Amino acid sequence: MISKADSNKLAYIGNKPGATKKRDSDSWFTPVEYIESVRTVLGTIDLDPFSSEKANEIVGAAKIFTVDNSAFDHDWKVGKEVKVFMNPPYSAGLCARSVDRFIDQYEAGKFVEGIVLANNATDTRWFSALVNRCAAICFTDHRISFWNADRKSVSGNTRGQAFFYFGKKHQEFKKTFIKHGFIMIPAK
Repeated sequence: MISKADSNKLAYIGNKPGATKKRDSDSWFTPVEYIESVRTVLGTIDLDPFSSEKANEIVGAAKIFTVDNSAFDHDWKVGKEVKVFMNPPYSAGLCARSVDRFIDQYEAGKFVEGIVLANNATDTRWFSALVNRCAAICFTDHRISFWNADRKSVSGNTRGQAFFYFGKKHQEFKKTFIKHGFIMIPAK
């Protein structure tokens, strides 16, 4: 016997079937335990390039770029030894553009160290671009329960995540992030 799934009990990224209100796929905030791990490795977070004032209450970056002050339009060099944390937006095409911008700014020397938190989407071009340039990756052994603006867990995360480390402290990254999953050092 085939039974019909109850759409009220299913989790979706995007809209639930029959929903008329579009879900905001760019406002999933990183929980504090992951930000603490990022800070352990980076020391400070100088820039969060795709953020909001509300998200920065958790991240605590010295500088943020927002929708109104776009990271696509501004240089990321905001100091001498800039360190970046990026949880990119996921709405239509923005993740790929965000990753391209991160890589361009890193390779141009605009920042010295960074960590990207992204979906474990191994079949995408942007994921391959991150893998081919990062120093280490942590594939989470669980799905992150992201927060909304009220710091409550958002249901509906249907993917695993990965943290990509850019910089010279890949051993520190490994030691810190092993509690979140397993670590891989890409072959170069």
